[in-house]
Amino acid sequence: MIRLNSEEQGLLADLEVLLMEAEPSAESLPTVLGALREAMKAERALAYGVDVGPERYHASYSHFSGFPLPSATVHGVLDGSMSALGDPWGWFDPARPEPAQRNRALHFRSLAETEARHMPLPDLPAIEVGRRLGMSENELDAIRERVSARSGAVFRQLGVENMAWLRTLVCEGPALLGWVGIGREEPFNEREQRLLQALTPALQRRLTMETRLRESGLMTTALEVAMEALGRAAWVVSASGRVVHANSAGRVRLERGEPELMEQLKRGAQGIPCSGPLTLTPLRTPGLPAHYLAIDSGTASSAAARVHALSARWSLTQRESEVLTHIVQGETNKAIAARLGCAERTVEVHVTHLLSKAQVESRSALIARFFQTS
Repeated sequence: MIRLNSEEQGLLADLEVLLMEAEPSAESLPTVLGALREAMKAERALAYGVDVGPERYHASYSHFSGFPLPSATVHGVLDGSMSALGDPWGWFDPARPEPAQRNRALHFRSLAETEARHMPLPDLPAIEVGRRLGMSENELDAIRERVSARSGAVFRQLGVENMAWLRTLVCEGPALLGWVGIGREEPFNEREQRLLQALTPALQRRLTMETRLRESGLMTTALEVAMEALGRAAWVVSASGRVVHANSAGRVRLERGEPELMEQLKRGAQGIPCSGPLTLTPLRTPGLPAHYLAIDSGTASSAAARVHALSARWSLTQRESEVLTHIVQGETNKAIAARLGCAERTVEVHVTHLLSKAQVESRSALIARFFQTS
């Protein structure tokens, strides 16, 4: 249990509020770094993430406070130094920090003192330094040489070679979410180290959420494809009932302006049982607010009648009608071929004819046209 006095508790509460109240889509670290630097009377504050590739590292993001250099220059120095390294570097391995260093505030001597063969952590014997860094005593000298050789140029480029650093490796399990630290020429004291340690859980929660948001951005295309393949109207809604995303059939329903649908989505997202064909499934992602996948299961029950009507309108053959039935249910050509007992190439030919007769250019457009046509 970390014990803080009233002044420290007030400062901690202010910093936690900055992390909690920032908009979900906004980067919170720039504001927090500035406040942390001011509170600790530090000269520099820095936070960065490491993208661990198969051959080299890159800075996935970086934020600074107190550096006289332009932000682009500081980021370029960090990213350039990382991309040139492939092995564990500095006092930690960014690909998998030692358990002893994860989510733990540590106080490091300046680079100049380290090069003078002082232990990296002040006022501790070598065996205790090794324990805190997750290293054996025999490894410390080799690591110190690595720090000097690999990090010395970076520290000098940034003008921080004479500064002590207080930093925490914010991690989720073994994964590094971010390096967060402050630097100054005067050593840090135990009170300041306790404060950064107490702030680390809030940093972890915030960086976890921001990481999930970045990952969800990468998944947008996959989500769209998966929802189109459902073959029925579907929406992703927030806990308040706001529609975050809809597939083609779902957008058609929204464009019709159906008050009953909107009310069902809102009630379902609030946990109120829905009557009718709408089903909601929770989408639970650590660090993100609750969202739900809503699917209109009634769409499937009316599909047979719609296929019958459109078959006449589009002049479909019986086989093309059968293929259309399976397409709007989200089945692949391979699955359709297995159901109909024919070659996959034959299904591909039927799909081509369907696209032509429906006057669309893609499978997703065909599904949208299917549900849009009255």
